[in-house]
Parts: sequence; structure tokens; C-alpha cells
Amino acid sequence: MSEVFLATLALAVAGFTLLLMPLQMPSPSKRPFMLVLFCLGMLSTGPIIFAFVPWLIQLYISLLPLLFFLLLPSLWFYHASLISEHQWRWTSALWAHFLPLPFAGMLGCAIFFLPSPSFIALFFSEQGSDERYIHLLSGAFFAAVLIWCVLSCIYVVMLLKRTVKYRRQLKNVFSNEQGKSLRWFSGVTLLVVFSWVYSLIVLALEDRLKFIGVSENGVLVLVVIIVWVMCANGLGQRPGFENNPPPATVATEQQPKKAYERSALTDSDLAAIAEKLNQAITSEKAHLDPDLTLAKLAAMVHKPSQYVSQTLSQQLGTTFFDFINGARIDDAKQMLVDTDESVLDIALTTGFNSRSSFYKAFKQFTSVTPSQYRKTPVTQL
Repeated sequence: MSEVFLATLALAVAGFTLLLMPLQMPSPSKRPFMLVLFCLGMLSTGPIIFAFVPWLIQLYISLLPLLFFLLLPSLWFYHASLISEHQWRWTSALWAHFLPLPFAGMLGCAIFFLPSPSFIALFFSEQGSDERYIHLLSGAFFAAVLIWCVLSCIYVVMLLKRTVKYRRQLKNVFSNEQGKSLRWFSGVTLLVVFSWVYSLIVLALEDRLKFIGVSENGVLVLVVIIVWVMCANGLGQRPGFENNPPPATVATEQQPKKAYERSALTDSDLAAIAEKLNQAITSEKAHLDPDLTLAKLAAMVHKPSQYVSQTLSQQLGTTFFDFINGARIDDAKQMLVDTDESVLDIALTTGFNSRSSFYKAFKQFTSVTPSQYRKTPVTQL
């Protein structure tokens, strides 16, 4: 009955989160997230149906193709709603993600309307069947599995690539990535891939690897973990650029100049803005604001955000994130040498909002930890 317990746990977590969703603040990511949870919840009901309502087994299996092919675009839409530079909206181009659904729907209908003996012969009999229709349906089901596997790989690669690009954009707008980096979503994406590979191994080898713990229970444990991580993080996750869209023109690391080809700023303009940015750091201590954004800094120097972004990229050769955190680390280094304050107090004083983000930034800029830096003799600094 462990399978039933795990399935019930996954269903309960997904169901409870869905009940909480109406209480959350309005967000364009809400509906895609609910669709993801619906698919995961329905997929996890298998052991419960097999144990307590066997007369629904045929319906459940007939719905599997639709649920699996719906899960991929729902993850894509949810991710898109979180990383969109402006409020995410449905567009007609998104219908392309549903192209496999008619095939999945027809396959599901064919399975659902199978006579009971044929259904058992297709999915639960080791002897198989001589009926040509069953062979065709078996081939179609196998093709659906292959197509889904290929699509999964494509979606996973695109999701990870899109996340990397999104994180680069974050550094042009925010001085800290807390609550915005979506590292948990990348973890879920990789966990889905691992679950898929694990499931194929269990399906192919059945109980031959049970002695090392590879079994159907492992699949359900992975499903529970995926559902738990999605619910724990997704419930409070807001779109990354909500209320703080990036400037209209943002340079990439590969083409910093091409992005600003049509800019009206001259070299002298860029130098003047760079001077104002440096004054905002040295005189006004703008970097000590833990919630500092590109828009806030632009308001302090009385320049449009896109001009500030262009100056940081072209004139100073950095991103907003590195420019601000570099200044914070400079202050932190001085405090580590001159004071006995704890590392956490120094982190909070210099504008970081957590110990972990401070350590990560300090290691990035100095190649050592704060504790190691403090122990280094002054003559070696």
C-alpha cells in the first residue's frame, strides 16, 4: 500500500495548493501554474485508481496520453509567465504547443472504447493478441511514448536555455536575484528528466533492479518530490520582472555594442553618465539599498533606464548587478579588515539581504571567502 500512500500524498499536496490559489494575488502565472498542478495531480492518481476504483482503470489509462502531452506546454507557459519582460498574455502562436493533442486525444479515445478483453490483452497480458487492431494500437501507443520523449528533451533544453538568458537579463535590472532566479524551476526540470529516465528503466527491466531500490515506488517518490517542490516554490513565486521591466534595449555579452547602434548618446554623454553613477555610489551610497533596481538608480542620476544600462555596458563594461555588488564588496572588504563585526552583520550593512548571496558575491569578486579574507595579513591584501 506504499504506492497508494505516495500517490495520495502527491494528490493531497497538489489539491491543497490548488485550493489556496484563489487566495493569492492576481498574477499572469496563476492559470499556467494551476494547469501544471492539475496534470501532475491527475497523473499521480494511478495507484489510487488501481487499488480502490478498478472500474476507472481504462478511463485513467486512456487519459494518460492527453495528460502527458498537456504537461509539457503547461510547464512552458508557466515558465514564460515568470520570465516575461512584460505581463504575459496568451497569443495565437501558443496554440502550436497543442499540435500533438489531437493525436493524443484520438489515441485515448481508441483505448477507452476498446472491449475489455482487448484492453486487458493490450496492457496487462503477457501473451498479447492476434488482432490486427490491437497491434496497430500498440504501435500507436509506443509511437506516442517516443514522440513524448523527444518533445520532452526539446522542451527541457529550451527551458534551460531560456532560463540562462533570463538570469542574464536579471543582472541588468536588479542588484540581487533573491526570489527571482528560478533555480528551483531548473531543478524541477532536471528532476522531470531524471524521473522520465528512471521510469523507462523500471518499465524495461521491471523488478530486476529491485534489489538496489529501483522500482515503481521510486517513480512515485520522484513524483511526490516534483509536486512538493513545485507547490512549495510556485505558490509564492511572482514574475521576475513584475513592476520592473528591463530597459527597451539591453546589450548581450556577445554583442554589447550592436544593441545600442541607434542610440543618440555620444562618448562624452556616456562618460558624463558614468561619472554620475560613480557619484551615486561614492557620495549617496546607493548600493547600500538592498532593494536597489536599475529604475531606482536611474531616478537618482536623473537619466532614463536605457541610458544607464547603455553606460554600464559600453562605458563601464559591466552589468547593473556586478556594478552594485562590486561596490558592496569593496565596502565589505574594508569592514572585514577594520572591524570585528560578524560576517552576517557586514553582509546586511553593505546591502546584501542574505548570508548566502554575500558569500557568493564575495567569492566571485575576490576568489576567497569573507573569513579567509579577514585572516589574510594586511600586507597580502
